[in-house]
Amino acid sequence: MTTKSISRRHLVQSELTRRIVTGHVSPLSRLPKETELAEEFDVSRVVIREAMKVLAEKGLIEIQQGRGTTVNPAHRWNPMDPQVLMHLGNGSSFYTVQAELLEARMVFEVKLAGLAATRMTDRDLGHMENLLRTMDQYLDDPDRFSELDAEFHVTLIQGGKNAILAKLLEPVHDLLKVGFQQTILKPGAAQQAQVFHWAIFDGLKRRDPVATQEAVQRHLIRAQENLQALGEWLNPTREGSSA
Repeated sequence: MTTKSISRRHLVQSELTRRIVTGHVSPLSRLPKETELAEEFDVSRVVIREAMKVLAEKGLIEIQQGRGTTVNPAHRWNPMDPQVLMHLGNGSSFYTVQAELLEARMVFEVKLAGLAATRMTDRDLGHMENLLRTMDQYLDDPDRFSELDAEFHVTLIQGGKNAILAKLLEPVHDLLKVGFQQTILKPGAAQQAQVFHWAIFDGLKRRDPVATQEAVQRHLIRAQENLQALGEWLNPTREGSSA
């Protein structure tokens, strides 16, 4: 498949993902036929078929030979897919996924942080310190800060020097980035996060597993509190509505 075809396929599957996840296409309804979609997007039927395969891999649709393509209910979607999570936006599903991710991070990130305190090289620590100093310069730029925030936590995970765990956790990387793009919106969130990041780095630099794990745990507990507060801040209860 040519680069141009891949680009068109990405455009089609991105738009259809948006329509499905945001509710513009209802669960259990049928998508238009290949010929209709090909005409709408001005692409070949081959491009449409490739896009459908991607949507099926995300759990968004079910392709039934001779019976058309049906939109799956939300519980069958892949919540770890970055595009799915992005289009969930600030809805309840987004917060459910992020809350569950924080629970998971309490298990694996705290443990790996302890390993990182004894396994990170001086070069690793130098990279992390440079990363933190760069983050200090982007406290008022949510998009850039969220990218660097995700890189910080990926660096911490990789610092545990456990190749199997690092590989297993690769799908989490994009999920972290998408989540940070939302949770960093609350005023003061970036500044608060940096205090915890520097505390984590201090534990790593002192080669103190206990201090590092405690710093990560405090960071994640505060992140859980902030996630709940962010939901209330972005979606305040309407005045006069029932509790």
